[in-house]
Formats: sequence, structure tokens, C-alpha cells
Amino acid sequence: MKQNEEELKKEEISREEKQEAHNRDMAATEKAQLRYQKLSFAMNVLRTLFMAGIFAVVLWLAYYIVPKVNTVYDSTMHSLNNLEHLTTELQEANLGGTVQNINSLTIKATDDLSSAMNKMNSIDMETLNNAITNLNDTVKPMAEFFGAFGGGRR
Repeated sequence: MKQNEEELKKEEISREEKQEAHNRDMAATEKAQLRYQKLSFAMNVLRTLFMAGIFAVVLWLAYYIVPKVNTVYDSTMHSLNNLEHLTTELQEANLGGTVQNINSLTIKATDDLSSAMNKMNSIDMETLNNAITNLNDTVKPMAEFFGAFGGGRR
């Protein structure tokens, strides 16, 4: 019986050692889980801060860029409206008729200029110079005659 008792004690000690080993393993596992939970919490905090930062940047961009985009949009729409108005005016302007009128006036002016040049070329310059000299010879004595009555005014 004593042997049975000793065997029972050994079995009980062996069971207690197993239980202690199991408890140590469980404690190590709990420590690892606690460490993982702390890391997970830290990652969640970092992720939340990162998302808050992104949200702040998006809000800042919306506050800063949206008014500029609206200004550019308004300016573009104003330019497009002006372009549409200009296009309408150009369609109504009848540029073909205007160009045709300018062309016909240019041709008429060229013809008139050619006619005037022909008339100027037909003038006999030698005869004209002789006529001017003769007129000068005739008027000079009359000018001297009337100058004598005028009291010497010249």
C-alpha cells in the first residue's frame, strides 16, 4: 500500500507539475495576447490620427481650392459667352459682301488713279513751262506798275 501511496503521490506531483507548466504556458499566451492587443490599439490610434489628418487636408483643400475653381469656372463661362456673342456678330456681319465692296472700291480707285496718271503723262511739260514763263514776263511789269502806286509795299 505504501507503494500505491507513493505512486499516487508521484502521480499527483506529476499532475501538479503538468498543471503548473500548463499555467505557465497560459500566462505566456496571455502576455503575448496582451502585447498584441496593445500593438493593435496603437495601430488603431495611428490609423485614426492618419485618417483625421487626411480629412483635415481634404477640408483645407476644399476650403482653399473650391473658390479658385469656381472663379476659373465663372471666368471660363464668361469667355465662352463672349465668344458665342462674337460668333453671332460675325455671322450677321456679311463679311463676304464687305470684302466684295472693298474689292470693287479698290478696283475703281485704281482705275481712277490710272486715268489721272494718263492725263498727267499727256501734259506737255515744255509747253507748260513756256506758258508759265510767258505769264511771269507779262505779270512782272504789271506788278512793278501797281507796286509804284502802293507806296513801296512789298
